[in-house]
Amino acid sequence: MRYVTNRIVDLIEKMPDALIWRFARRYIAGVDYEAALQAMREIQADGMLATMDVLGEDTNSETSADAACRDYLDLIRAMNQANLPGNVSLKPTQLGLKLKADVAFERIRNVAIHANRSGYFFRLDMEDATTTDRTIEWYRRLRRELPQTGIVIQAYLKRSPEDVRNLMDEGSANIRICKGIYRESSDIAFSSRDLIRKRFLELLRMILDAKSYPAIATHDPFLIRGALEEIRRRKLAPEDYEFQMLHGVGFGWRKKLLADGHRLRIYVPFGAAWRAYSLRRFRENPTLALYVLKNLVVPL
Repeated sequence: MRYVTNRIVDLIEKMPDALIWRFARRYIAGVDYEAALQAMREIQADGMLATMDVLGEDTNSETSADAACRDYLDLIRAMNQANLPGNVSLKPTQLGLKLKADVAFERIRNVAIHANRSGYFFRLDMEDATTTDRTIEWYRRLRRELPQTGIVIQAYLKRSPEDVRNLMDEGSANIRICKGIYRESSDIAFSSRDLIRKRFLELLRMILDAKSYPAIATHDPFLIRGALEEIRRRKLAPEDYEFQMLHGVGFGWRKKLLADGHRLRIYVPFGAAWRAYSLRRFRENPTLALYVLKNLVVPL
């Protein structure tokens, strides 16, 4: 299936942007702040929370990294002026992690300071394994100064239990757990669905055992049910955790989780870099890729 999915996405990549957008618009809030803020309003009107993300990663110049930093500061101002609560999430490579690291950290710190001062929780996203050490290091530095800061841990990385254990030893933490989407060597990452699921729930239990706050980021029914069982067994209050889902995905589970009184946060991506994000979503999810292929034959 993975081979078929990749070939479908190879075909999609050759399409003009206007055609790709027909399929991508379900998963992207839009290309500008106005569209993103409107998506936030709609999400919150439905009883959910939102995390805002300006799309972009692997910035290849200091100029582009500076521009990405300004985009985030503009986003925070726009959210503040619109009086919209929410979280802010960014990828470190977007602000230059692979360029001048010390300069990149100061850009990220600037965004985190503005977010926290405006009452917004700030999260450092996790990317491919070449960035893991530095991302965790920067998280440690940021949270000493800015408590309303979180990180992401990917269940498929074999190192993740040790990372979580070390973070828990340093005090309470807000950790978003996800499966992981980047292509990594079998030396450092699991590829088996069952092993990744098992590790995901193991990490969740570790975080809960340490009385820390997990953001349970998944659309996998097996993992949602497993998380709900942990929540019931521990008799947790809704403010002790949250579920997270992507914009445009998981509508059936959204309704059930909300109806049962659980916190649910939607990840709201937007911006000019929507094309690369969409192609990655299609490539990682065979169902989405097949949906696109079907609608090339049967128009939307």
